[in-house]
Amino acid sequence: MQAVVLMGPGSEEIETVALVDVLVRGGVVVTLASCAADGSLLLTASRGVRLQADCHVTDLPADTHWDLVAVPGGVPGSEAIRDCPPAIALLQAQADARRWRAAICAAPALVLAHHDLLGHAAVTCHPGFQARLPASQRRLERVVVDSEARLITSQGPGTSIEFALAILEQLGGPELARQVAAPMVIAD
Repeated sequence: MQAVVLMGPGSEEIETVALVDVLVRGGVVVTLASCAADGSLLLTASRGVRLQADCHVTDLPADTHWDLVAVPGGVPGSEAIRDCPPAIALLQAQADARRWRAAICAAPALVLAHHDLLGHAAVTCHPGFQARLPASQRRLERVVVDSEARLITSQGPGTSIEFALAILEQLGGPELARQVAAPMVIAD
């Protein structure tokens, strides 16, 4: 399994790192791709933590079949990803191929809804951005999995591990998600 986690300057660090960590624990090969306009790979996240991307989104191999493309939140990071045409093209290609996409916190509203990448999926996001989602599609759950749309969304830093485990369950099955959650001392 292969995944890309997009990141911009100001992406939320808990959401980014928790997602990468849980997926790696589940055996997913994760590429952290910078969407910085200046091409930087060393990015400062929303709370000042510096994170090193593996590559810039423009350097991702074009012929790779990604099982997942994920977008962490954080307003400045979401805006950077929203304004990065190669990132949006990647998310659109993922949707067109009916492969999994995921977004958390501000990203479902600021990135996916902004670029009409929600389709008819049931979605959630940070409570402060709920009004930017189509009312008929908006859900209040902490994590929303829309299997038909191949889209997983979540609300924010406090839901990051649940979000990542929901993604892992869709990619590798419920048993894999349980195996990863158990040593992390995640309550059922």
